[in-house]
Amino acid sequence: MKKLILIIDDDLDYTADLKLLLKKHFNTISTDTIRDGMHLLQTKSPDLILLDLMLRNGESGLSAIDLIKMEDENIPIIMVTDYSSVDTAIKAIKKGAYNYIAKTTKISELSIQITKALEHRSMKLGASALREYVDSEFKALIGETPIMNKLKEQIKLFANNNSTLLIYGQSGTGKELVTRQIHKLSERSEMPFIAVNCAAIPKDLLESELFGHEKGAFTGAHSRKLGKFELASDGTLFLDEIGELDQKAQVTLLRVLQEKEFNRVGGSSLIKTDARIIAATNRKLEELVRSGEFREDLYYRLEILRIDVPPLKARKADIPLLVSHFVKVASQEAKLPIKTFASESLDLLMDYDWPGNIRELYNFIMRAVVLSQNSEEILLNIPDRQKLGDSNFIYSVGTIMESWQDMIDERKKAADKASRQVEKYFINDILKKYNNNITLASNTLGIDRTTLHKTIKRVKDDNK
Repeated sequence: MKKLILIIDDDLDYTADLKLLLKKHFNTISTDTIRDGMHLLQTKSPDLILLDLMLRNGESGLSAIDLIKMEDENIPIIMVTDYSSVDTAIKAIKKGAYNYIAKTTKISELSIQITKALEHRSMKLGASALREYVDSEFKALIGETPIMNKLKEQIKLFANNNSTLLIYGQSGTGKELVTRQIHKLSERSEMPFIAVNCAAIPKDLLESELFGHEKGAFTGAHSRKLGKFELASDGTLFLDEIGELDQKAQVTLLRVLQEKEFNRVGGSSLIKTDARIIAATNRKLEELVRSGEFREDLYYRLEILRIDVPPLKARKADIPLLVSHFVKVASQEAKLPIKTFASESLDLLMDYDWPGNIRELYNFIMRAVVLSQNSEEILLNIPDRQKLGDSNFIYSVGTIMESWQDMIDERKKAADKASRQVEKYFINDILKKYNNNITLASNTLGIDRTTLHKTIKRVKDDNK
């Protein structure tokens, strides 16, 4: 069966020629806007995307990469453009594009690049199959206690009800996990799931983040941006930390919930939305309503349905099951054999109240697995009298987070090294194509000879 290629380009003549030349080996669909491209990505499930760098309406292909990867992280993207530069190529590849080519590229070379990208995707999907299985185990709602069984029944009951839903629970209990499970079981499961942490977005940017903005709407708005409500249309929009919204944002959100339509910032056209809204909070909204911090009408509009996610200390009997699953995930992540916890260590885990809930337990298990790689069992190696909550406990959450920050820093270094390698190969390919002719190479790259010489020198210095 032919693979399906999605072309997002507003040069209609080029698109028509491209479709004609590719039709022997590939099926193609096309659009000239990112919004329609996202719709085709969601409904047609293409195998690869050819994406223009800059569309005439001001939309940026580079910005679209983030949206595409949010929807399908494995789909290969090849940037196709009239404007060619090393910096832009590196930016595109850093963002997740597979490759970057000029529109003047011969169709035979483009076909080769498409084939390579599709082969790369197949290899990537095959290699990640085991990881996806482990992830699915982790993401499942784990627990067999009565309170967890009740939660699972509520999820099934509310999945295909389109009413707004409010989820309560302490930090780390898995409120987003519950929301994703509801989306997965609903009729909207093939549509987008978009999550927003309301507490993490600066107040002056929240409206733009939720509803999008038009080009020129404010300083720095260099192109149109689609908001979360627009991206989640026909899907599910998860508003986490809803209790942190200020009064202005509450009024705007209430209007959207009532009217099911909104304007982009700086725009006049009304945009309809059919996204299902699920909100979550770790605060008591009833108290915020009484104190005047949260609008009563918005509170009642959000809490048509309600779910309470229990803290871990309320279902300690589930800890052995959770530990077993988290050990599998941690072992897979660290590429270590799966081990079991010593019985005395498991007793200590059961005695602790876990104020950070599932998140704290998960981080703890990740740390313990890594530090026990030379042991037959996963041991805590602490005196029996010492409890997990003690201030001098060697495996404090702070220590865990420091450890993971070190790992994150290492991954950043690896990413920088990889981007330099991409730059090296990109430059070498161009030079090879033109037999090391600096003038022809610099013209193709869209930079002057001096800049190219400096780039070549830097690449050589990196290899020393």
